[in-house]
Amino acid sequence: MLAFTPVAIVLSHYASVLPHEFAHSITAWTVGIKDQPFAITWGGGSPANVLLLIDIDENVDYTAALDAGHHWQAALTAFAGPGIAATGLYLASRWAITKPFWLSHPVAANLLFWFLLMCLGNVSAYLPTRVFASHADVHNFIAGTGANPWVVYVVGNYLVLWAVVDFYRKVMPLGLRLSEFRTATARAVTLIAMTVFLFGYFANPSLLVGSDVRAQILAATSMMTIAPIVILQWRRLVLAPLPPLADGRPTAGPGPGVQAPRA
Repeated sequence: MLAFTPVAIVLSHYASVLPHEFAHSITAWTVGIKDQPFAITWGGGSPANVLLLIDIDENVDYTAALDAGHHWQAALTAFAGPGIAATGLYLASRWAITKPFWLSHPVAANLLFWFLLMCLGNVSAYLPTRVFASHADVHNFIAGTGANPWVVYVVGNYLVLWAVVDFYRKVMPLGLRLSEFRTATARAVTLIAMTVFLFGYFANPSLLVGSDVRAQILAATSMMTIAPIVILQWRRLVLAPLPPLADGRPTAGPGPGVQAPRA
């Protein structure tokens, strides 16, 4: 199952990014600031873009929309990616992963597990790390609404923090069990990989492009939390024993605190 991880990463990333970008594009078309609902920019054919869609873009001219006085339309379009698509898919998947179906489908469960992580990352990439950026979704939302960025930062931070804590406390132990990761090596690799993606990969854009210094500090701080989080979660998610699943199959690994789904 561990060998499936690279495939799960690529597929789940595609499955989370494409709805995000199309949500922007379709919303822009719906509110009248774009002519074609599915005309997004796919980026080039570089290996990085093919694997991770790093150059994909919703192809919405926010500057023109704002200059034309379409403020709420631009704000809603910007919000649609992380606020509607990513958040909605995360909540739906968070509910779905607790269902008994996944007990007998470890490969599908592992893919859903990674999809949850990617959807969460598509929100945490903007809140809090890019609240003060000079571009991207939060910037366009603030430009359209006139909201105070500090209010967006505080409110958004609490919501994202709740989701991150829930992911590590409940989703990750459950996902590891449903994926049938019985060895400490498999659980350790998953813990490290997911933490690097959530706090490193999704924070990286704020360091690679010209941003407000506050955005760069937030991104750097996010990356600095990777090692402490792995260390703090190591005993519970890698070393601690795991009670049997609901169907009676013995498992090893991450410990108490998460009930297996009941049939």
